[in-house]
Amino acid sequence: MSLGGTPSQGSAVLRPPIADSWRRSRLFGVEPELDQAAISIGEVDPRSRLMTAARPVLEQLVEQLTGTRFSILLADRDCRLVFRWFGDRGLQRQLEEIGVLHGSQLSEGRVGTNALGTPHESRQAVEIHGQEHYADALKRFSCYGHPIRHPLTGRLEGVLDITGESDSSNPLFGPLVKRVVGDIEQLVLESARACERRLFLAFQQATHHRSVPVAVLGGDLVFANETCIEQLRPADPTLLRTLLPQVPERGVFDTRLEVGDGISLSVVAERVEGSTDGAVFRIARSTSSRKPTPTAVKPARSVLITGEPGTGRTTEARARAGADDPVVLHAAAALREEPRAWATRFADLVAQPRTAVVLDDVHLLPESLLPLVGEALDNPRSARLLLTSVPSAAMSPAVAAIAARCAETVALAPLRERLDDLPGIAVAMLRDEYPDRKPHFTGTALAALRTHPWPGNLHELRAAMREVSRLPYTGVIDLAQLPPAYRGSSRTRQLGGRELAERNAIVTALRASEGNKLRAARELGISRTTLYRRMQALGVTDDCPLL
Repeated sequence: MSLGGTPSQGSAVLRPPIADSWRRSRLFGVEPELDQAAISIGEVDPRSRLMTAARPVLEQLVEQLTGTRFSILLADRDCRLVFRWFGDRGLQRQLEEIGVLHGSQLSEGRVGTNALGTPHESRQAVEIHGQEHYADALKRFSCYGHPIRHPLTGRLEGVLDITGESDSSNPLFGPLVKRVVGDIEQLVLESARACERRLFLAFQQATHHRSVPVAVLGGDLVFANETCIEQLRPADPTLLRTLLPQVPERGVFDTRLEVGDGISLSVVAERVEGSTDGAVFRIARSTSSRKPTPTAVKPARSVLITGEPGTGRTTEARARAGADDPVVLHAAAALREEPRAWATRFADLVAQPRTAVVLDDVHLLPESLLPLVGEALDNPRSARLLLTSVPSAAMSPAVAAIAARCAETVALAPLRERLDDLPGIAVAMLRDEYPDRKPHFTGTALAALRTHPWPGNLHELRAAMREVSRLPYTGVIDLAQLPPAYRGSSRTRQLGGRELAERNAIVTALRASEGNKLRAARELGISRTTLYRRMQALGVTDDCPLL
């Protein structure tokens, strides 16, 4: 594909909304030479609220434009193409060559200034003609785009665009697109009201002569009875919204939900018939997630505790030491002092058979001192040894050989894999700061915390809770009270457990590759195109805190 020059200061003066879009395109890292690999293709819902409302209006618009050299494109709230129609085969071929396909993600961050991505980003209607496009491959088109908003909430529902070749621009298309969008918004409103009625009727039916805790969620609505609100404390009913994507179209969804304070709830959900995203949730029973104290057994003489930094390795070692104040010896100290002095201190400690010694960060120990640790592990008359280290996959061969001599190994999962425990841990950390307080998180706040990848694990969570504890105490911690970096996005807060795990794996791979998507894709064993697609589907963007 032959492409023109890079946007420069010598270019013609751009209209303010177009100039703003070009600046954003540069910040997104978009190149004028369009990278089609960046245009991810994903699945779309043909029965979504937007498509249900837009379909009859689009059918009328198709009749009006039949026989012309224009196309009609509709994108959803994620700027993903959910409808496309072409009045001319040549125009269809040209647009498909640059990636305008069903399910394509056409945001500014992917393709620069365009009549779907720019209204999606600016929330304003735009006309873009010829050279005003940022990507060279789009400069042959004239486009008219307009955002579609929910009439009640103002939330972006999608974007409508009419596109033609640049020599066929028409000043009447701007008002036409505006009128069509108005018709779609009216049908969105009518559909929302009908959906609200269905949800309310479902709530009435579910709570009729019943005391079982019930909540009905759909769109922006939440209906919940008092027993549900009571059961979901210290969270709130909106926490159930995180489960909505997992409720099947038919059948029953059954799961357990951790709501903090050691409380685990059994939740049963099923879809509300006739609604696009509504579901009835019944809280079947409530039990404590705290595990019973196990029967005392003789502790292993040597224990290896592995985990990422911040997962609580030293705390776990102290707890397993079986002593009120075990001796903690830091391997890193051997890097700052004379190795012989460190070796002498270690030998003196392990020579006391009734002592429990925690050797912290054994992976940092100089290789020359590792045989000394190995001898202590093999000597039955030595003190009880508890070693902490990075995960086994990150150990050097020499450290792995020493670690293999431990009688017991405990692998601590990173916080991103312990999301069920996160509410209780967060509350406990807040109580450490102020023991007399009994705070609880709202559902939206907990959902946001669950979507964060937590690269710093417990250390990072404690720092975040320390910031929360400095705010005026109200007893309730909502989304707005979390530090900005931990509020997440509305989309990621709705991801299910498996999607969150996939998202965290992608974020971790991108972090390890310092943002290099090709390397991250290789690490994950997928193609770069698949990586782009999953990043978009899971809400992993270039401004993600880990990138």
